[in-house]
Amino acid sequence: MNFTKSKIFNIALKNLRVSVGIQNSNQSDKNTIVLNEFYESALEQVLKDFDWNFANSYRELSLTGNIPQNPKFLYEYDYPNDCVFAREIIPYADSDIVEFEIAANSTGQRVINSNMTPAVLRYTKYVENETFFSSEFVMALCWYLSFLAAPAITGNRSIQSDCLAVYTSMLAKAKTLNASEGYIKTEERCSWIDER
Repeated sequence: MNFTKSKIFNIALKNLRVSVGIQNSNQSDKNTIVLNEFYESALEQVLKDFDWNFANSYRELSLTGNIPQNPKFLYEYDYPNDCVFAREIIPYADSDIVEFEIAANSTGQRVINSNMTPAVLRYTKYVENETFFSSEFVMALCWYLSFLAAPAITGNRSIQSDCLAVYTSMLAKAKTLNASEGYIKTEERCSWIDER
């Protein structure tokens, strides 16, 4: 199913028990203005809150040429412009989990520090084209948008609290569905083999 910003706004309004919907997301009525004010923040937060398959991305990081301020790390990398949440640096086949940190360098630029080079980052990409959204993501986004907009649209804190509770529940359900897609074999080692 293809989603649009208008559809998302209409679902959010229904979540808030508002019976009158909108025709498009550029209208100048109060409800549309409020939803537009919160939309980008809601979108970014819901993307951050879970490792959504449709927003999963990989990128080989570029070295900044600077030495990290944190002496624990050897390499400083540019933070990708379209990254909303850095999930992991992919380890080499025989490596353990790779440590990294998100920091600001001496010029205030957001960077990634790590001891691995080259480094490939797996991250959640900022996706703003609604046609790429999964239905589980849209439902979660609608409830979170409703939560943010509830005080301005309804003035009812109880409805706002209900929206947050449903969002949390929708997120848990989406995590279960999202996690069941795909399969990556992990190598299991037996302790008795390691002792040989």
